[in-house]
Amino acid sequence: MRALVVEDNDVNIRLMQALLAGKGIDDVTIAEDANQAFEALQDGHYELIFMDIQLPWTDGLQLTANIRDHPLVRDSRIIAVTAFSSPEDRRKALEAGCDAFVPKPVRREELYRVIDEQLEEGGHSLD
Repeated sequence: MRALVVEDNDVNIRLMQALLAGKGIDDVTIAEDANQAFEALQDGHYELIFMDIQLPWTDGLQLTANIRDHPLVRDSRIIAVTAFSSPEDRRKALEAGCDAFVPKPVRREELYRVIDEQLEEGGHSLD
């Protein structure tokens, strides 16, 4: 199971790494901006992509829209992770190509529930 975390805040990066490790996802690549995310996508397929919406230079929704048709991303589950969690923010994330939404601050129970739902919908399993 490979995951890509697109996040520019060191505290949030460490939190996501710890939470994903607790879920048994140890193959985690970190991208701190859109350029690093594009570079990471050249290295192969990720079952899960956790997309921060507020990124330097390009926001996460624009990045999601740009990568959604990439051959290595087509079957990936993209989960928006953001402090902006209004119904309008959720709608924009889904329209951009995100499959799910996790509000910040990230809570373990909610993150794990969304991961399980997305892996099931995507035909993947952690087992």
